[in-house]
Amino acid sequence: MFQTIGKYTALCGSTLLIAMAAATVHAADGQVEFTGSVNDNACTINSESVKKSVDMGQVRIADFPNTVGAVATSGATPFSISLENCSGSTLKNASIKFSGQQAASDATVLGMVGSNQVSGVGIQIADARTGDKLPLNTASTDYVLRPQSNTFDFTASYVRLVADTPGTEGAPGTRGIGTGQVNALATFDVTYK
Repeated sequence: MFQTIGKYTALCGSTLLIAMAAATVHAADGQVEFTGSVNDNACTINSESVKKSVDMGQVRIADFPNTVGAVATSGATPFSISLENCSGSTLKNASIKFSGQQAASDATVLGMVGSNQVSGVGIQIADARTGDKLPLNTASTDYVLRPQSNTFDFTASYVRLVADTPGTEGAPGTRGIGTGQVNALATFDVTYK
């Protein structure tokens, strides 16, 4: 009897090993994908600055001096870009670069987009700290980042792209600026240093 019990015990152990082996045979392959990102941004862009609308208002053709590159005398429209949650622990400065549809005759200013747009006019962006023109695709001079919140001020102005041509005897002159809607679109990039 002692041997029978031993065989029975051995038989049960073999059955357990076979059951475990069968479970292993039916296992399926799988995978786990991990995603995320690491960036070196010192701040986040304020939600009101992510998609901003600047109303340039109305301007008359008479407000433009008859010189290519002249800004309308009606004045500049201020706008700003704000950053928040700035740490400043490793990156101390930031610059801003605007880009967009360039005017056909001046790649440094924004041209119009869409249909029924005014001709002969572009939008010029300037750094409000100095009043200096900030050409498209050119980084501004550095701003020093303060902890938490930072606001960078700019202006946008209408600029003449085409001069009027005077008339001659028997032939009328032509206006360099037409009338119509003004729609321009710029994107901006913040570079931390």
